[in-house]
Amino acid sequence: MKVDTAMRNPLVRLFRADPDVVRYVVRVSVWGRWFIWLTGAALLARRSDLWYPENTEFVFLSASLAAINGVAHHRLLTHRPVTWRWMLALSALDIALITAFIAVSGRFDHFIFVTYYPALAMFAVVFPSLWLILGWVTATAVVYCLVVVVAGPGPDLEAGQDHVLAARLSVMYLIAVGAGLIVRFERSETLAAMARERQAHRERIDLSQSIHDTTAQTASMIGLGIEGALKLAGDSNPRLTERLAATAALSRSTTWELRRPIDMGRIFEGEELARVLDAHTATFASITSVPAEMVRSGDEPELSAEVRTGLFSIAHNALANAFLHARAGRIVVRLDFETDSVRLSVSDDGIGLPEDYAGRGRGFSGMERDARRAGGRLVVESGGRGGGTTIACVVPREPGRGGG
Repeated sequence: MKVDTAMRNPLVRLFRADPDVVRYVVRVSVWGRWFIWLTGAALLARRSDLWYPENTEFVFLSASLAAINGVAHHRLLTHRPVTWRWMLALSALDIALITAFIAVSGRFDHFIFVTYYPALAMFAVVFPSLWLILGWVTATAVVYCLVVVVAGPGPDLEAGQDHVLAARLSVMYLIAVGAGLIVRFERSETLAAMARERQAHRERIDLSQSIHDTTAQTASMIGLGIEGALKLAGDSNPRLTERLAATAALSRSTTWELRRPIDMGRIFEGEELARVLDAHTATFASITSVPAEMVRSGDEPELSAEVRTGLFSIAHNALANAFLHARAGRIVVRLDFETDSVRLSVSDDGIGLPEDYAGRGRGFSGMERDARRAGGRLVVESGGRGGGTTIACVVPREPGRGGG
């Protein structure tokens, strides 16, 4: 309800901005201010005649810039929220400080005016409204014109400096509007890509439900029929029993592979990775009759879809390998949410891996690809023949998510 009320507020709609973009631009602007501050401090230290004793205001303005930037930087370092209001306040303070420096210098030809350009560009990157950008640039241009006329001699009209002033104002508009249009185009492309991704997610969810309702149930019924035929055959026909046992194993493997898109659909629906993997592991034990359990530690942070789907795929493939090749008597799936990383591991007590395991089939290459897509790395540990196997993936926590 609060979100709907906020979105009906015209001011919120006008200044609506992507939180990730706001945080990134604030971070860039913070380092930009430190660069400008260090440059100015070095200049003032070297040329004390620029400010002492007549223009001590430079020291006050420099201290104000350092204090304001320090507060913003501390907020970023402590992972506290940085909203569009912060960016708006910082932009206003930037314009105010730049204007104050120009007023103190009292010179039309002072280089300080060029710092308007990055300040306006940062504003345009965060706030996509073209009318808002035009209004902000116009207000800045008016303030600048008033300051250069009131606080100093202003442009020398006889020397043609009115053209210089017009050029400076034109560049303000050009930079701000140009940056705004580029960002609007990029955002429209991003929104279109997100819409396509959401459509793909919906199709995957529909597909998983369709598989669950039709193919998976059919495969399960076929498996039950084969298991029943195997019991009826008994020891009367060894060759028939062998064929039925092999077919039953193939049926269980097929049924397990059908669980991948079914449970993957729950990932796309937004369920927590731990809950999905817990249910997936229990289903594995039910289908294959191999004892398997899942253990988790820590609280699950907010994870991107790429991380959740990548780790899920690795766990599924590791379980499939343990069932098909390891002759495992027990399997443990662990999901550890640590301070700076997320670690998934699948351990079995089977026969271990051969030395050339990486070149056999596409299972391990697929898991390595999933690990890279999730932003992590795959680690395979095997004690050789009879030593069991552990397949693990470690993914660093994403900045700004879950306190990472």
